[in-house]
Amino acid sequence: MANINTESKGPKGVNIEESLIPSGSSGYARGLAVTYGTDPYHALLNTTPASACVGLIAEDAVATTEAISVIEFGQTVAQVGGAVTALQPLTNNAAGQLVPATAGQPVIAVALEGTSTAGDYICVFVVGLGAFALPASDAVTHLTGAGAIPVVGGTYGIGSAAALAMTLLPPAAANAQDGTRLFIVAETAHAHTISVKTAGGVKVANSINGAGDTVTFAAIGDCVELEAVGGIWVVRSLVGGAAVSEV
Repeated sequence: MANINTESKGPKGVNIEESLIPSGSSGYARGLAVTYGTDPYHALLNTTPASACVGLIAEDAVATTEAISVIEFGQTVAQVGGAVTALQPLTNNAAGQLVPATAGQPVIAVALEGTSTAGDYICVFVVGLGAFALPASDAVTHLTGAGAIPVVGGTYGIGSAAALAMTLLPPAAANAQDGTRLFIVAETAHAHTISVKTAGGVKVANSINGAGDTVTFAAIGDCVELEAVGGIWVVRSLVGGAAVSEV
């Protein structure tokens, strides 16, 4: 516990909170983000990075038979996963800690004080289920080698001297990443592909528009805009020679 410090600014004001049964006792600690578990009466630690949550745990869980308080709106204490600054928008990491949010990611809370150490507690203002996504910036991420396209809203350019085989994870279960948009453009005239695969490298059938798993490009300027909806990627637009197929 040496790296966990007490927040310097205590929470104040009126909070909206809910009593939920923790889905586990180990790891369900004060200040971590949770979503609903098997039903709306259970809290499940939110281990899907940058996804919507119900709120933050207000007290350590003792047992799965004893309810915990979850702060859904207002000032409370959060455990952070790294350096943050006051008034910085925050989302969650895979441990349920809060970390700085980037463009396209849902904002769970706003920091009311700063820290530089992972595991610290700070005071935050929770927006919980009212989470909003930071607008995607106009910056373009240029991908010049085969690999994964991150599930983070924004614009991505694909280009190299040969065709690149890119992968993309399916949207998170339980619609946690609904609304995430990816705008992907071919920057060289090659048959670049984007295949939806699991983290283990297995293609996910019917994961694009419910009828395909791969986008193939042909010429410079070919592009596709994908949006996460209900656990699949939906094509908002398809320009030029870009095509969707089941490979």
